[in-house]
Amino acid sequence: CVCVCVCAMAPVAEVDEVHSDELRLPAAAATMLLPWPVPTPLEGVKSRKRAIFSLEAANVVVEGDVVSRISSVRLCLESRVVAVGAAGRALVEVLLGDRKLAGGRAQAHDGLRAVRLGASTAGCLDADGHFDEAAVVTALQCRPHVVVLEEGVESEAWASIFEHLLTCAEVISFRGAIVVCAHEETLAVRSLCTERWTGADGWLWQEQLAGDALEIWEDVLGALSTKCDKSIQPQEGMDDLLRECSEVAQHFFSEDSVAKARERGWVLSLLVEPLPAEPPRLCAFMCHRPPGHGRNDLHVARLAVPETARRGGYGQRLMHWILRKAANLPKSECAWVSLSSLDTAMPFYEKFGFIDMTCDDMEDPDHFQTWMELQNVSVVSEAEDTEDEEGWEDDEESS
Repeated sequence: CVCVCVCAMAPVAEVDEVHSDELRLPAAAATMLLPWPVPTPLEGVKSRKRAIFSLEAANVVVEGDVVSRISSVRLCLESRVVAVGAAGRALVEVLLGDRKLAGGRAQAHDGLRAVRLGASTAGCLDADGHFDEAAVVTALQCRPHVVVLEEGVESEAWASIFEHLLTCAEVISFRGAIVVCAHEETLAVRSLCTERWTGADGWLWQEQLAGDALEIWEDVLGALSTKCDKSIQPQEGMDDLLRECSEVAQHFFSEDSVAKARERGWVLSLLVEPLPAEPPRLCAFMCHRPPGHGRNDLHVARLAVPETARRGGYGQRLMHWILRKAANLPKSECAWVSLSSLDTAMPFYEKFGFIDMTCDDMEDPDHFQTWMELQNVSVVSEAEDTEDEEGWEDDEESS
């Protein structure tokens, strides 16, 4: 049952599906699958870290007629990604060309080749229950850049092969990208993969598995001022974390954002990494103004990542968190997410679909920030009653 799916308009080859529920992985299969060939060279791709497939600010239907937004998905030759559940599978199908985007477009290298191996779509097992190494060899003859491994829970025979592949040294050392489609992340899956394609609350995204240990401490200034609620008491090391936030803000914004958050009533939230026998490490912080008080937008006032924590996906993780919070508010309460971006940070926000709402001259040497907005797509029902409150002061400043 091996189906070869090659991206970028390359031909697709299929081997007839085999139906058998009483198959076992032969001992020789370990050698029959190996070695996996080195991917064919891609013009202009001299580093295995360079993107060969990406999705940004795109839309796709995951289930039914519900459209989900894709913030930032990226594959390079060294990628090891687990695609979890229906959300992850939708992204895999876009990669393989089996699912069309509802908006936006995929960026893929013209020569990209992707192969899918799985129980329902691959001929790894013949009609007599024997392992058919020829089918796999045929599938890999195109020297693919991406191999998608299907979990195949419906086939006990393929499950054995699948588990073997996850821990096979030669597969691990494959010079191309590997994407594992799985309903859940087993220890074997996590031992191979370093990133995840997943989704929730109308969003699909890519994240580091290592980030699972991170914690978001929401409204830390509110916790400091609240003494009666034991559930939100100040966490250990808070003074040091707030001091570091102020230092980071001084570097990027030439201000003390902690003091300004207190002054303007912003919600200050921290992304931290708990450490054994050490104070938690600051990974990023965000200040935001919730909707209400006569406004129907959630405003991101500040977002910053310490220099020592850059390129860890921390800013993206906080943005997903706040966008999912917005998605869980009724449309009448939160119609937009707004921010004023430093010009250097605009590409980061554009990955989520934020749009420049100004007519400014970006070539002006004195121009340094831009007002951007993103329409909020709510995943909850409208609230029965909404009350308008007093207006807030204008917070149109850089984030």
